[in-house]
Amino acid sequence: MFLHHKKIKLENIYTFNSLENFSSFSTIQLLIFSLVFASIGSFTASIIFRISPNSDNSNNLNILFPRSFCPSCKLTLKPLHLLPIFGFIVLKGKCSYCNNKISLFYPLTEIFFLLIGLINLYIYGISIFLIFNLILIFLFYILFFMDLRFYRLPLSINIMLVAYGFIGNYFFKVFYDIDSYILNMSPLRFSLYGFLIGYISLWFINYLFKKVYKKNGIGGGDFILFGGLGSIFGPFSLSIILLLGSILGIALYILFRKEFNEQIPFGSCLILGSITFFLIKRFELLDYFLVI
Repeated sequence: MFLHHKKIKLENIYTFNSLENFSSFSTIQLLIFSLVFASIGSFTASIIFRISPNSDNSNNLNILFPRSFCPSCKLTLKPLHLLPIFGFIVLKGKCSYCNNKISLFYPLTEIFFLLIGLINLYIYGISIFLIFNLILIFLFYILFFMDLRFYRLPLSINIMLVAYGFIGNYFFKVFYDIDSYILNMSPLRFSLYGFLIGYISLWFINYLFKKVYKKNGIGGGDFILFGGLGSIFGPFSLSIILLLGSILGIALYILFRKEFNEQIPFGSCLILGSITFFLIKRFELLDYFLVI
């Protein structure tokens, strides 16, 4: 049975568009926004470094302390050096103290957030959807690279992702969609069912794998991550996200078999699957019919 639900209007992150785009912003305002977005990128790269298990003195690091320093010589950086993108250019990509090269990951992350921030500002304007999308990208970026580099999904970031889904949908209906509205599913149940189904489904798959092969096939962090994705995108999204993530995981293994000869960063693949799902929903490729 197919129900056409295009006539029903439900404002969420998939359907909302800023009416004025950039026309309502002055050049100075856009420059300020650009600095804010690039600074978010700088903060994100710093967090990834600080929570990395391979970081020197990682036990003495946290998100805020100590002040930013050169990973090589450990000397504290000057405020000018910390300016997003500009600081890297001024320093010519090298530490001003020890002359060691600064990782390109830092400026590339800053540029990424600058561009993705401006794109979101263009689409959503100054709205709750802009804020929530930037938070989601921030959490996704950390989890993606932590899993890709270290096969690790930090519990604290995973829990933040789950909380993000419940808060965003319960209070603001950010990702609450028409499918759930038609089925009379409340925003709270939308996130709750998504979390439970996501977590339990991967746990059960790993349980069966462990029974057969006597070892874990999926990490525990992936259970929470998939549950978090369910709390954000809802229960009906999970099969598509899992399918897309699995396809991407297979492609990753084929293309980079030497790097991933024993395991693949499945959490990173699920995040890519979620982003693909979001883009599909955003461009309304799945919103014409509800299949029951």
